[in-house]
Amino acid sequence: MKYPLLLLFTLQLLALPTAATETTAAHAPMVVRYYDRGAKDARHAYKFELIGKILETTRAEYGDYSLARFSDEPSAKRQALLISEGKILNLLWASPGTVIARADVITIPVDILKGLLGYRICLINPANFPDSEKQISLNQLQIAQGLNWADNEIYKHNDIYPKQAPTFEALFEMLAAKRFECLPLGADEVMYTWRDQKTKFPFLAVEPNLLIYYDYPIYLHVSKQFPVLAQRVELGLKKLQQSGEFDRLFKQHHAADIALLQLQQRKVFCLKSPYLPEKGQCEKPLDFPQ
Repeated sequence: MKYPLLLLFTLQLLALPTAATETTAAHAPMVVRYYDRGAKDARHAYKFELIGKILETTRAEYGDYSLARFSDEPSAKRQALLISEGKILNLLWASPGTVIARADVITIPVDILKGLLGYRICLINPANFPDSEKQISLNQLQIAQGLNWADNEIYKHNDIYPKQAPTFEALFEMLAAKRFECLPLGADEVMYTWRDQKTKFPFLAVEPNLLIYYDYPIYLHVSKQFPVLAQRVELGLKKLQQSGEFDRLFKQHHAADIALLQLQQRKVFCLKSPYLPEKGQCEKPLDFPQ
């Protein structure tokens, strides 16, 4: 009987270093990796602040964290690959049905922009923009988008074929050269972008009469390699909603610009999205964000 007891005691001793290692790993800061090019992506300030608040409000449950920002500009397909692997990116935002949302991700189904990204306003060069009162179809406008933006497929689905630029910055060079007439941006970012680019491109204007709309919810997606991070993000969003902080942050970043854009006063062109079920699209009155 002595040998089994001795063997049991030895096994218990051998188990101690492993338990200590697991405890240490459990208390290591959670590394959150997302796409952020610094000043070039300042129009996403709301999303970055929201991510920070999600992580802060769950510190008690999940501990410390560190941020590892990815400063390159990969295509959506490349981002989907990177978040599936989870080594360079493990948190992104995207609309359901897009290539990122179809990657190996865990989706937290809360529209962090409350539908605002689907309300599209044209940035224009007045020197070549046609009379908006005479616009009866979007096919009359030459539209541009960034290369590999998911929105391109929405326009193509509606028989509109945008010109594409390799970078966000290149779009404004093209607009200066009158190579297109409308750069549609979400109501969450168009006013910031106009202010940011106005000094470099003094001609730049926010078109006052037209509104392009399509269903375009934006969800946070977490790599399946990081299920605990997904749990943390889901809990953080829930806590922010319950406390009212989610609504306060949204209004802080968007309320003033939404008022300036006067969305309800615009002529609406509704597009159907290939990323969502066909039924119901463009059939209901718009629920304009307040």
